Amino acid sequence: MNQDAQHLDCRGQQCPQPILTTAKAARALQRVGGGVLEIEADDGAFPLDLRSWCRSSGSELVDMTSNNQGVHTALVRVPPKGAASVSPRSVPAGRQTVPSNSAPPAAAAVLDCRGIQCPGPILQVAKRARSQRTGTFEVLADDPAFRLDLDSWSRTSGSQIEWLEHGDVAKARVHLASRVSPPRSRTPLTVAPQPAPAVHKSAEPVALEISLTGLNDQQRIARLQTIGTSLCEGERVRIRCAGTSFTTPLLRWAAESGHEVLSFDARTDTLMELRAGEPSSLPATMASSEALQVIKTENRCTLLVLHNDKEALLAALLVAVGAAAQGMEVVMFFTFWGLNLLRGDQPNVAQPKEAVSWMQRMMKWMMPKGPRRQKLGQMDMGGMGRGMLKSIMDSKNIMDIPELMDTAEEQDIQFIACTMSMQVMGITKRDLAPRKNMVYGGVAAFVESAGNSKLSLMF
Repeated sequence: MNQDAQHLDCRGQQCPQPILTTAKAARALQRVGGGVLEIEADDGAFPLDLRSWCRSSGSELVDMTSNNQGVHTALVRVPPKGAASVSPRSVPAGRQTVPSNSAPPAAAAVLDCRGIQCPGPILQVAKRARSQRTGTFEVLADDPAFRLDLDSWSRTSGSQIEWLEHGDVAKARVHLASRVSPPRSRTPLTVAPQPAPAVHKSAEPVALEISLTGLNDQQRIARLQTIGTSLCEGERVRIRCAGTSFTTPLLRWAAESGHEVLSFDARTDTLMELRAGEPSSLPATMASSEALQVIKTENRCTLLVLHNDKEALLAALLVAVGAAAQGMEVVMFFTFWGLNLLRGDQPNVAQPKEAVSWMQRMMKWMMPKGPRRQKLGQMDMGGMGRGMLKSIMDSKNIMDIPELMDTAEEQDIQFIACTMSMQVMGITKRDLAPRKNMVYGGVAAFVESAGNSKLSLMF
């Protein structure tokens, strides 16, 4: 036994519990400057899972041995938490409010979306933005998903939101981005396919070769910031970068800086050629937070939980806690039948009562509520199959849904309850169990999260 290492005994634990225990201990070590973990586990998936976790978390697998009894012993060196790391929960640029002391625009147009449910308000906002294109307008909405949806829309559109009121009716002022793309023209489907043109080497010389290989994402941002001021208008520039994880920030930098992208290849490594626009630096908003937010959200996992079959919920939660253990930011979006997992055994008295129809009350009565009552999609057999599965899982020490839900909350996995589905099914906030990691959102929140995710799945 290594005397300098913190010992973790994970024998008897089944996947994903050994990795979750390891990740929790590693986070504690990172906060005190790093250290060494010595882990014992007899789960058959542990060696492969630990190697994957080390690669994604930045920890070093120093040694791994196995004995004849199937016990694996691993030595893992955990680095200190990087001072330059950016929290994925940091407020992105699109969500920053405009200073309240700025002079309000004269006669800002008001878009009244009261009485319209998700996704109606955000569709109205997007339509107004496309037609108005510049300037500001105010919007009113009483849909509970509107706040989160508007923040998500602002991040993807580049607009800024100034919240004016946060009561039952939310009021916001939308400051449209200075650059709004015109509506895309539709291409007729009857156009005959054209042969691909032959690729010829351009006679135009490349004035500057830039390599971003070997740099981390923050260093790449700083490098782009530096070269932005040194480019001459019309110069041809070639940029190389190992891997494909930096493609989104790179393309965004080119567009924001006014450069013309001549070619782009990201099949294995990233290679981009561009013609420089007017001399400019990396936009301040992007350098400070927006680009870093894009980089961080590429390590996001977004899960759409549509069904409430016990096996589907188990799979969704296993993927969620496993991804969080490997350092990914995880968002779980619960809609329609999946909302039943979030329901509590008792009403949440902190939330007000809401009127629902007799038909909605009947639907709620027929649907199983909470983590302990969800049925199997196959072989439930009136609860017999469910009992058999629970007995097997208990004998193998496998985590069940309630324990996985608590683990997800502990790992700060974000639960988003779809308010449109709640309206349809008569599920109110009072019906949902109080959880610190739960918010209410709509389709825009899901689309934005899934669009910025490395991994997106539906269960």
